Amino acid sequence: MAAVVNGLYVVDPGWSELAQNLQALWEGRTPPRGDSDGAPRAPRLPGLPGTNREPSYPEVEPPLAVECSESPNPRDPSLYPRFERYARARSGDVAGYWTWLPEPCATWPARAARPYTGPWNRSTVPVLTVNTTHDPATPYPAGVAATRHLGNARLITVRGYGHTTLLNPSTCVGRHEVRYVLTGALPPRDTVCRQDARPFTSSAPAPG
Repeated sequence: MAAVVNGLYVVDPGWSELAQNLQALWEGRTPPRGDSDGAPRAPRLPGLPGTNREPSYPEVEPPLAVECSESPNPRDPSLYPRFERYARARSGDVAGYWTWLPEPCATWPARAARPYTGPWNRSTVPVLTVNTTHDPATPYPAGVAATRHLGNARLITVRGYGHTTLLNPSTCVGRHEVRYVLTGALPPRDTVCRQDARPFTSSAPAPG
């Protein structure tokens, strides 16, 4: 399930690779070897030191260090099977995957001394948010709600798929982001952009 969920993060070539692997399983074949965890790989940035080599360690702790120390999570590991049953009843098999992601927080040894818990709508600086309409990890309705909750914020809607425009670039979004960073100017209300690549526009390597 983790490979399926993570395979949806990057549209090109991730979706082609995921489709090939699922087809192989359907036909009773072993999927071609690759990134066995299905974890999305961010696009490499040429010219920056260290960006053209794969990490030797998966580095799972840094995001947990933030999530576990600054957000409220159940401290009893025995509760998670109950959470999973509830989530699966509402949202199917994929819900079980998402339920267990924060489970390490149940025994995480550190807590932030003064985590910020709000209010979130008092920013004096305009906030720019971006959300894809078919994001497998951050649903578009949640992006709309978060933008509204921030108060002084503006949302760019990206007509497309996959998780974030960092993994699925949009030239349109990039122009608005550069202008925002350099001048603080927000795009017009109800701005809509499209992704540069569509699903299945490139082929995954043929099985060997």
